[in-house]
Order: sequence, then structure tokens, then C-alpha cells
Amino acid sequence: MSLARGPLLALHTIFATLVVIALLLHLGEREREVAKVRGVATQEHAETVRSEQDIAQQKALLDGLANKDPYVVELLVRDKLQFTGPGEITPPPLPAVDKAPARR
Repeated sequence: MSLARGPLLALHTIFATLVVIALLLHLGEREREVAKVRGVATQEHAETVRSEQDIAQQKALLDGLANKDPYVVELLVRDKLQFTGPGEITPPPLPAVDKAPARR
């Protein structure tokens, strides 16, 4: 009976080692997939935040136009006509509603 145990123990050891190696390979593959999904989620979150900021800016501009705020009207006209007086610092560009951000 002890003669049969030696090869059987060796066979079980080899099988257990192969199972552990297969599980480790699968774990590494899953970690790579999770990292990829996290990267995509982070990118989409950044796009969402950027879109929300653009929407907030557009709402503020619309509110200014609705209230006939002269500063908002002047800002929009200057942006549309690309007018800058001598020695003036130009404000940052207004968010473009018509232009969608380039997707990768």
C-alpha cells in the first residue's frame, strides 16, 4: 500500500501546482481587465465633469442674456466678432455648444 501512495502523492502535488498556476494566471488577467475598465471609467467621469461645467457656463450666459446683462452681451459680441481693444487681455474662449469634443 505504501508503494501506491508515492506516485499518487506526486500526481496530486503536480495537479495542485498546475491548478494554482492556472488560478494565478487568471487572477493576473482579471486584474488587467479591471485596470482597463477603471481607466475608461476615469476618462468618462472627466468628460462628464467637463460637460457639466460647460452646461453651467452656458446656463450662466443664457441667464445673463435673459436679464439683459450688458457685460454678458458685450462678452458674447466680442467673442463672436473676435474683438480686442489695444492693451486688453482676452478672456478665455466661451464653451462651444456646436462643437462636440473629439472622441478617441
